[in-house]
Amino acid sequence: MARLVLLLIVALPWPATAQQVPAHLATLAGDVYKGSSESIQALRKTASPQKQAIIDQATNAFKRARVGNWSGGVINLSEPFAEVARLMELDVADAATLDIISGLTSVTGDVLIEKIKAQMGEDTERERLLEVAAAVDKLKSGGGLATNHSFELESGDEVEIDWSPETAKLVLSARKEAGDDSYEFNIPGSVELGADPDTGEPVLKAEPSEEQAPQAFTARELADRIATIFGIWENDTYRMTITGGSDESGEVRRSKEAISRDIEATTTELDDLRNAKEFVWEHPETSELIRQERFRRLGEPWEYKGERNLVPDSDAQKARLEARLGKLKRELSGEDRPTSERLDPVAFEQVKANPNARSLRIRFLDKSRNCLSDVGQAYFDGRRVVARDTHKQPCSMNTTLPDPIMNELIASWSPPWWLLLRASYNGDGGLQLAGSTWGMYVTYDPSSMSVSEIHDPYASVSLSFTEGGGGELFALGSAEEVLP
Repeated sequence: MARLVLLLIVALPWPATAQQVPAHLATLAGDVYKGSSESIQALRKTASPQKQAIIDQATNAFKRARVGNWSGGVINLSEPFAEVARLMELDVADAATLDIISGLTSVTGDVLIEKIKAQMGEDTERERLLEVAAAVDKLKSGGGLATNHSFELESGDEVEIDWSPETAKLVLSARKEAGDDSYEFNIPGSVELGADPDTGEPVLKAEPSEEQAPQAFTARELADRIATIFGIWENDTYRMTITGGSDESGEVRRSKEAISRDIEATTTELDDLRNAKEFVWEHPETSELIRQERFRRLGEPWEYKGERNLVPDSDAQKARLEARLGKLKRELSGEDRPTSERLDPVAFEQVKANPNARSLRIRFLDKSRNCLSDVGQAYFDGRRVVARDTHKQPCSMNTTLPDPIMNELIASWSPPWWLLLRASYNGDGGLQLAGSTWGMYVTYDPSSMSVSEIHDPYASVSLSFTEGGGGELFALGSAEEVLP
């Protein structure tokens, strides 16, 4: 089986401020861009003069970035595809194998597990099912390739490629943040697993979206988008109430310099305590004692009785300092942070760092279980809603897990929960959200009902919703005064 190959190397005469684009993202975005030329021209013909100017500015940004030359490569998925086939005991040479595995890449979470079980058999061990699911998730992302890249041109325009493997969507954007002159232009695409027409090998392919046309947004519309996120979002299963949060929300972590100073002071105190010893000699005839701070041998008849601690409760004090030193080191490395913060599958920190990001408060209700959760931290940068928290109640966790396992996870494992939703618009300009919640698979011993391992993050529940029917998310609107 061929190895994973990316034939395209983007080595073009870039503008001075541009960055090298990852080859696979350049291939996908380039194909979407070239396939969208007619729809872009059609949009421009019917657009207002203001929107026409935005389309022209975005088109010029794409030209300066050489987006039209971002194609010609092959994203060969033979290696991660073969791994899924091996785990499922499928023949990679059989044409039906591609159809089977391609069907798995269109679902997530428990639905994915059930489809794998249906293919492999009901008696398949959970550990093997999770191993296959992890391999499928890796295949979705091209074997673990980068999903986002952006760079700024000398003109101040920014070009971004944002690929969502869990929803099979890609958006190529041009934008500029310049007050009243701000704009954004998006070209949506779809990504899928297919067969190379020449070799028949599994490859990753992209094309313009069939459901959504390119869209241009003015500075006023971008401000409205920030405000429109507030309100109640609902479908048959979930209800999200989103309100404005505080940028100061959440725990403020100390600087590494401050932690390092505490580590140095504690280490010094511990060393002093360890060195606080005396060396004791006794005269056998008179029982006289001589205590030395530094060891010095005495002649007969003095007998050496060993070393003793100068501090009476030194063992207890050393244990306290050693525990404090360990805690400080975990704080410095970040190991003391909950799993939801140490791992970041939804690019939370990237969204939060955006100058335009707004802090949110999200109340998340699972209506099917009557389970209400107040999400710990959440942000919206105008394009992505991200959130993270730790499960605090069994009702918010995977329904297939036994109660003892859920209780143990909450008590001892800090089970994480993440949310990633991407904002887009329907033909009438209504805001839509699409994405998923994220979690971590767990393996456990069914006989002792004890957790044995938690695995890498994965997209657990799909939230790919559009306006207008059962199971869709829709905005109920927000007042002008809630604009940030």
